[in-house]
Amino acid sequence: MSRKPEKDLISSLGEALSSLRLTIGLLIVLAVVSIFGTVIPQNAAPEEYLRVYKAATYKILHILGFLDMYRSWWFVFLLALLCLNLIACSVGRFRLTWRLLSHPRERLEDPEWKSLSPKKSLSLKGPLPNWISSVRDGLAGRFRAPKVLEEGGTVHFWAEKGKLSRFGVYFVHLGVLVILGGALIGFFYGFRGNINLVEGETASRVTLRNGGQIPLPGFKLKLEQFTVSFYSTGAPKEFKSVVTLREGDQNVRSESIRVNHPLSHKGLSFYQSSYGAAGVEKAVLAVQEKNSGKEHLVEAKMGVKAELPGGHYAFVLTRFIPDLQGQGPAFQVMSLEPNRPHENFFVLQNHPEMEDRRPGAYRFKVREIVPRYYSGLQVNKDPGVPLVWTGCVFMIVGFYLTFFLSHRRLWVRLSNQGKDTLLEFAGSSHRNRIGFEQEFERMFQALREEMLHPGKHSKERGEQA
Repeated sequence: MSRKPEKDLISSLGEALSSLRLTIGLLIVLAVVSIFGTVIPQNAAPEEYLRVYKAATYKILHILGFLDMYRSWWFVFLLALLCLNLIACSVGRFRLTWRLLSHPRERLEDPEWKSLSPKKSLSLKGPLPNWISSVRDGLAGRFRAPKVLEEGGTVHFWAEKGKLSRFGVYFVHLGVLVILGGALIGFFYGFRGNINLVEGETASRVTLRNGGQIPLPGFKLKLEQFTVSFYSTGAPKEFKSVVTLREGDQNVRSESIRVNHPLSHKGLSFYQSSYGAAGVEKAVLAVQEKNSGKEHLVEAKMGVKAELPGGHYAFVLTRFIPDLQGQGPAFQVMSLEPNRPHENFFVLQNHPEMEDRRPGAYRFKVREIVPRYYSGLQVNKDPGVPLVWTGCVFMIVGFYLTFFLSHRRLWVRLSNQGKDTLLEFAGSSHRNRIGFEQEFERMFQALREEMLHPGKHSKERGEQA
C-alpha cells in the first residue's frame, strides 16, 4: 500500500495563512482587543491610571500591554499576521484570475455551450458567409468589437467587457495593507502631545500624554495673541491663537490657529483644542470707606500697587485662588493703609458680607474679574497619513470595481444548417446575473431584429448618424 507524499512545510504554511477561518478569527480578535483599547485610556501618565485602578490592576495592565496597546508586540503581531493572511489569499486567487484573463475561452465546445446560461438560438435564411459581417457589426455596436475565429466550417465570435472588475478585491486588499502600514508608521514614528501657552510665552518642547517631552524640530512657537468670544449663554463661541514660528533669530511665519483650522509646519500639525484661566489679567474692585460710605471703583492688576483717588490709601493683589475652600473665587489682598501695619486678608467674590466682620477703615467688593487665558494647542505628528490616504484611494477603486462593474462575456457561433445558418448566442457574468440576463435579452432581441429586418435598422442608424 503506497503512502501519499506528505505536504512540505511551506505548502502547509501557505494553506494555513490563506485560510478564511484565520481571517475571520483575526478580525474577531482585533475587534475585541480594540474595545479594550477604547475603554482603557492609552499612553496616559501613571498617576491617571492609579486614580482609576488599584496598583495591582495597573501592574497587570502594564505587563499585558493594554496601556499602550497599539504599540505592544502582540498587537503588532496580530496586524502582521492579518497582512500575511491577506497577501496569501490574494496571491492564491490572483493566479487563477490572471490565468482566466490572459487565456480566455474564446471558443466553446458543445458541453460548455450546454452548461452556459443564458443562451439563445436563431435560424437565419441563407448561407453562413452572408451573416458574418452582420453579426460582427451588431456585437460591436451593442457590446464590444468581437474576436472572430473560423474553424471547421463554423465561425466563432467572442467579446468581453468589465474584466477589470476581477481586480476589485485585490485593490481592496492592497488598500487594507497600505492603511495598516501607514497606521503602524504613525504608531511608531508619530506622537500626540500638547502645548499650553499664555500671551508672550514661547515653547520649544511638546508635552506628551505620558508626561514625557520632545523638542520641536528646529523651530520655536510663540503665542502672540489669544482671543475668546462667548455666546449670550456664556458658552464659548470662538477661540483663536495668533502664533509666530521662529527658526533661530528669524520669524518664519505668523498664522492664526482656530478650531478645525490647524497650522502645519515641518510635519507637525497644531490644533486649537482648549483654553483655560492661567491667572487674572485685572480685577475691578469697589473700595468703600466705612466712615463716609464713599465708594471707589479701582482697576487692579496682580502684583501691582493700586491707589485710591487722592493717594491716601493703596493696596496690592498678591494672589488669586479660583476656589477658596468651596466658596468661590478669592483674592489675597495686602492693605497699605497709612499708620497701620501691612495687613493681608482674603476678599471673596461670592461672599461680600464677609467684609463686614473684618476690622479696618475700608471694605472691598469684587465687581469683575478679567481672567488671563492660556491657549491649549494639540500637536500631532503622523508620518503615515499619506499612506493611509493612498490606501483609502485603493479601497474606493476596489469597491467601485467590485460593486459597480462585472466581467461579462459573450459567445456567438454561426454554423451551417443545410442551406440555412444557425446562430447560437450565449453569455456569462461573474456578478449581477439578473442584470446581465436582462441586458443579454435586450441584445439578442436587437440582434434578431437586425438579422430579420436589416434594411429597417440600417435606415434608422443612417438617420441617427
